[in-house]
This record gives sequence, structure tokens and C-alpha cells, in this order.
Amino acid sequence: MSQRDDRTHEVEPEGQALLRTAAADLRSHVEPRWVEVADALTSRTLRASRPSPPVWAQAPSGPVRVAEQVVVTYLRDRLNPVAGCEVHNVRLEVREERCTGVVIVVVAQFGQRLIPLADDLRTRAESVLAEVLGQDMAPVTVTQMHVHVADVTPGDPSLE
Repeated sequence: MSQRDDRTHEVEPEGQALLRTAAADLRSHVEPRWVEVADALTSRTLRASRPSPPVWAQAPSGPVRVAEQVVVTYLRDRLNPVAGCEVHNVRLEVREERCTGVVIVVVAQFGQRLIPLADDLRTRAESVLAEVLGQDMAPVTVTQMHVHVADVTPGDPSLE
């Protein structure tokens, strides 16, 4: 290990004076609503960036990686318009960056026939996976897709 040479980090007196002046200027101006602005910026930043693991897909030009959140968003967009249910959660099962399954959790309207509803959701989800991931990259079949009815509500679940 080499010893640290503190002289390389020394600041000349003119530089120290400039740093003190800059620090004083920054401290002298305080935005009265800075806490509100900071909270709003933090909130927007957290909503804007969504770290998402990659999933392999097949584009016309060859294999590409797609963010898992993109696939989930496409699934939600295609599944939410189904009458009599509301998508509560969509989770991709990913192994070695390949989609191996899907779990779809919905809230169904009371009286809704659940088996045909689940079949419709599976068909739509298979179509989305083939569209977004490509025909060759979407090995998820009905047997690898679980539709779970988390709740039943008397009214239209999309309005509650």
C-alpha cells in the first residue's frame, strides 16, 4: 500500500477564499418552499424511474432485451378492458432473463363466470407475450399462466 500524499489535496489560499465565498452565497439564499419542492422532485423521480430486470425478446433484427416492466405494462393494457374484472397485479416469472410464466391477479364482479373469464385473460396474455417477446421467445402457455381471482365485488371492479 502506498501512503496518501496529503499535499495533492491542498487548496491554495485563493481557492479556499473562493470556496468560502461560494458556500456563504449558497447558504444566504434559502428558498422558502424548498422542502415542498424537494419532496415533489423526489416523488416524481421515484415514479419516473423503475428499475426493471431484462427479459429476452425477439425483434425482426434479432434478439433484444426488454424491461420486464414494459411487458407487464402491455399485459395490463390488454387485460384491463375485459368486462367484469380489474387487473390487480401482474407478475412475470423470469429465469435466466427468459419469461417462464405469468401470474395475473384480478378482482372479478360478482356473478361473473370465472372459468371463461380466466380463459379469456390467458388467451389475451398469450397474444401479448407473443407480440412483445416474439413468437419464438414466448414459450409461456396456458399451463404456465396462473389467473388468480383475489376478490369478488358487487359492482364494476374497474370503477371501485
